[in-house]
Amino acid sequence: MKPKPLAGPLPSSRALPAKAQPRDLGAGRQAPGAPLAAAPEALYARGVALWRDGRRKEAVALLDAALRDHPDFPEALCMGGYILGESGKIGPALEFYRRAIGLQLDSPAAWSNIGKLLFALGRYAEALDGFDAALALRPGDPDYWNSRAGALRQLGRLEESAAAAREALRLRPDFAEAALNLGNAQLKRDRAAEALDAYRLASSIKPDLSAAHCGRALALRALDRFAEAREAFEEAERLGNVEAISGKGCLDLTLGDFERGWEGYEARWIAGKSLDEALGVRFPKWRGPGRAGERVLALNDHGLGDTIQFCRYLPMMARAGAAPTLLCPARMHRLLSSLSGVGLVATTPENEAFDAQIAISSLPRAFATRLDSVPADVPYLRAEPDLAKKWAARIGPAGFKIGVVWQGNPNPEADAARSPPLAAFAPLAAAPEARFLSLQKGFGVEQLADLPLGLRVESLGEDFDAGPDAFVDAAAAIMHLDLVVACDTSIAHLAGALGRPVWVALKKDAEWRWLRDRDDSPWYPTMRLFRQKRRGDWGAVFAEMAARLASPARGRDAEGLIAVPSAVGDVIDKIAILETKSRRLSNGDELRAVARELASLEDRLRRAGLDHPSLGGLKAGLTALNERLWDVEDEIRRCERNGEFGERFVALARAVSMTNDRRAAIKREIDRLFGAAIVEKKCDA
Repeated sequence: MKPKPLAGPLPSSRALPAKAQPRDLGAGRQAPGAPLAAAPEALYARGVALWRDGRRKEAVALLDAALRDHPDFPEALCMGGYILGESGKIGPALEFYRRAIGLQLDSPAAWSNIGKLLFALGRYAEALDGFDAALALRPGDPDYWNSRAGALRQLGRLEESAAAAREALRLRPDFAEAALNLGNAQLKRDRAAEALDAYRLASSIKPDLSAAHCGRALALRALDRFAEAREAFEEAERLGNVEAISGKGCLDLTLGDFERGWEGYEARWIAGKSLDEALGVRFPKWRGPGRAGERVLALNDHGLGDTIQFCRYLPMMARAGAAPTLLCPARMHRLLSSLSGVGLVATTPENEAFDAQIAISSLPRAFATRLDSVPADVPYLRAEPDLAKKWAARIGPAGFKIGVVWQGNPNPEADAARSPPLAAFAPLAAAPEARFLSLQKGFGVEQLADLPLGLRVESLGEDFDAGPDAFVDAAAAIMHLDLVVACDTSIAHLAGALGRPVWVALKKDAEWRWLRDRDDSPWYPTMRLFRQKRRGDWGAVFAEMAARLASPARGRDAEGLIAVPSAVGDVIDKIAILETKSRRLSNGDELRAVARELASLEDRLRRAGLDHPSLGGLKAGLTALNERLWDVEDEIRRCERNGEFGERFVALARAVSMTNDRRAAIKREIDRLFGAAIVEKKCDA
């Protein structure tokens, strides 16, 4: 979580009619003893004095009277705008200010307050216009420069934001909020050391400014100074900063302490609101598996990548006896429709009652997920077969096919430093037979027009994911690619969820989900992570990728595997064995290895185009036999541990032999179905 920039007091709002009358200030009646017969100027002066003394009702009555006698009184209109803004009525407040500006253009305070109100509405470009107008009239005002810094940061103009904050500090060296804004801009620019200096300055000026301590913690985390970061988060928390709790939770998750991390992460804020405020609370919070038949509404609470990462828990809810329904954007429904036992809605059903609700990003906590128990049974999403055939035909078989994505969310609040320029991918072009296909959509595609020499990136066409359903074409195309290379964005999650080989380029201080100091992900067994060693240095990241791609051991799937001839029945049997292991094992590392191997074999089967109406039943037979073998072999090992080698042991050994005979028969039948050149043959002694 990031500390928010300060641009002065930011009131909230409601709209009122454009022709707001003086009585709209809210008094509506004469205050007892108020000298309403006085001149408007005197009423105004007295009203301002009463407001400052906290006698607000009397102040409003006097200002009403002043404006009733003199409707075109700019100072009184400005004061009325301020009062309405402080009351949360931003619409009428803006109308009062605009009327005042129409009468008196040279009022910097009015322009500044207009900017602050527009800032509160999220209209940052208009807010900046207001601050610039105020600065044109009073260029030496540090408050206006600080407000400008906040608006520029929200617009993603980070260098200008930092410059404006520095100017505010030059004009007022003890301006803690300006130092905070400077730190915010520098942190967004991925300049953690400079951000840390600014946050330290802010907290030295105003030790009780909790946002400065929270910002200091974020900068220290980015610099890998984790113990100091925890101390700073705890200081911010002591001062009442709720976002520091989630910041500390993200730190714990980064370090692999999921038990503490999920608890802190539960305090996360969304768009300036607590989790409950942002999502609304209509039903009790779901606490995890335990009650069969519970109807649970899962709420999408973050971006599309988070949805793809955490939707794996929804079928787990169904298997645990709950009936989950996911509330998420309609454009995600088609992709997520392959999730077993999960309902999908785009709006909260008005007349449908649920037993509980939960944010989708809270599901790991509900299932008590630990680093060694991350559910990583991939693929848990699947491409549509008809679309997969379509994109396989369009892409064609030639070359080592690499899908590339280089730009994440362009929203200024997102992390721009996680996105390398497309030109940084150039070293990969030296890989033998490499073909690059763009999976990028929207922002960032303009970089295709300015590629470095030697890098050619193919477009998949204007119709690629151009419809109302997100990622359905991307999922289908990815199934025909040998590798996906992406920055930290939703396509990386999609490739991992599909069980496809994916390499992710990560900035130095990557997000919590990628942990620290490892090149694999517990969330996605087929994923490899390539991290910056030095902040901002993408060159070394892609040089490392290029070296691995150039290696003769890369295989056709970038997983370091080689192709070995095998009977079809053996492959199907191996898949059945791995599926049994995925249900029986509990160790996280073992499960991830099984998931990786299973995804690879299933992909080879799909690529070979092996299908037959009888195959499903034969595979089910192999699965049942392998489940039986698992149980029998467990019993044999128990007998061996206890030294029991009597009739029971002999019967179990005979059961293994007979079960293997039945397996061999099914595998031979599969080989005959496909006319396999290599056929299972059992030789008896």
